Amino acid sequence: MDDSAMNSQIGFLPLDLIIQILSRLPSKSLIKFKSVCKSWYLLISSTHFTQLHSRFSSQTLQLVIQPPDPTDPNSEKLLFVDSSTPSSNLSLDFVNDCIKVRASSNGILCCSSVKNKGVYYVCNPITREYRILPRTRDRPFTRTQPFYEATLVGLCFNPISFKFTVVLAGFYRSFGQFRGNQFVSNVFYSETNSWKRFEFPLIDEFTHMNRNQAVHDNCSIFWLTQNCTHLLYFDSEIENWGKIALPGEILGIQNGSRVYLLEYEGHVSVIQISQGVMSTFVLKDRNLEKWYILDQVKLNCIGCFANSGIPVGQNRCFVFLAAQRNVLAYDRRSRVWKEAGSSSRCSSGSMYPLWFSAFPFKGSLFPCKF
Repeated sequence: MDDSAMNSQIGFLPLDLIIQILSRLPSKSLIKFKSVCKSWYLLISSTHFTQLHSRFSSQTLQLVIQPPDPTDPNSEKLLFVDSSTPSSNLSLDFVNDCIKVRASSNGILCCSSVKNKGVYYVCNPITREYRILPRTRDRPFTRTQPFYEATLVGLCFNPISFKFTVVLAGFYRSFGQFRGNQFVSNVFYSETNSWKRFEFPLIDEFTHMNRNQAVHDNCSIFWLTQNCTHLLYFDSEIENWGKIALPGEILGIQNGSRVYLLEYEGHVSVIQISQGVMSTFVLKDRNLEKWYILDQVKLNCIGCFANSGIPVGQNRCFVFLAAQRNVLAYDRRSRVWKEAGSSSRCSSGSMYPLWFSAFPFKGSLFPCKF
C-alpha cells in the first residue's frame, strides 16, 4: 500500500508522524490497535514498523517474574515488572502446556515443558504466538537419560532477520558428560528448523552454571562459570565454544565477592557485589578480552538487601535488584533506590512469590511462528 492510500485511510496526520507516535507505544496497546482498521493492521504488522518499535521499546526494561513451582495451581501467573508502572499479569496459557521460562532475548522467551521433558517452546507473550521445537532425538528415553532437562539453555533472537538460535548443553546424567575430553551440546537453528550436535575439547565447570543467566551479544550466547573466573560462550556464526576471562578487578577479589552476568544495551556485562559496593563492568572487546567499568554504587542505603539482593536486569537508566520477595530499582540518573512495580506488590495485593525467577524482558512485536 502506497503512502497516499495509507494517509487517506488513517486520517489527516502525515504517515511519518503516525508511525513515530505508534512506535513509542507499549506492545500490548499496539496489539489492540491492530483492530482499529485495515491500514493500522498492515502498518503495525510490517517488518519496518516492528523493527522501529523494537528500537524504542529497548529503552524500557521490564522483568518477567515466575514462581518457583509453575505446576502449583495456586501459584500466580507470570508478572511484568518495570521501574515505575504497577505490576501486571502475564499469561502463557496460549501454549496449552505447563511451561517454565528458561531464557529471554529481544522480547522472545524460550520455555521448557514441565510435564514433557525434552519439549521446548519459543514464544512471544505479547503477540501470543509460539513455536514448538522438534525434539533433539527421536528414539525413546533410556534409563541413563531419563530427565532430558538441559542445565544450560540459551536463546539468541536476531531483530533484523527474525532468526533465532537455541542452545542446550550440560544435560543431567549422560548427556553433556565428558567422553574422551569432549563437550557435547545441541543447537537449534530456526532457518533450518533442525538441531545440530557439537562436540568440542574439554570445557570445565559447565554443569554448575547458573541456569537463569544466559546473555546474548550479536550471534553469541554467554554463561558464567561456577568459580566466577570466566565466561563460557557459543558463537553461532563460526559454531564454536570459547572462554573469556573476567576483569582483573573481579579476579583480584574472590573472598566474599558475588558476581552476576547481565546484558547492558546489547553488550555483555558482569556485576560484582563486594564489601557493600556494586560494580558494573561491560565487555568492550571479546577477542582482546577487554572490559571497562561502567559505574560503582554503594549499597549501605538499602540495608539487608545489600547481602541478599541479586541483579537481574539493567539498562543505561536502571538496575533491578531482586531479593526473596521484593524487587528494587536503582536509577542511575538520580542515584536513588526505589521499589519496582506497584510498591513491590502484585496486582492482587500480595507480595511476589518467595524465591521467584526473574528474566529481563523488552516487549516486542517480533514473530516467532513461521
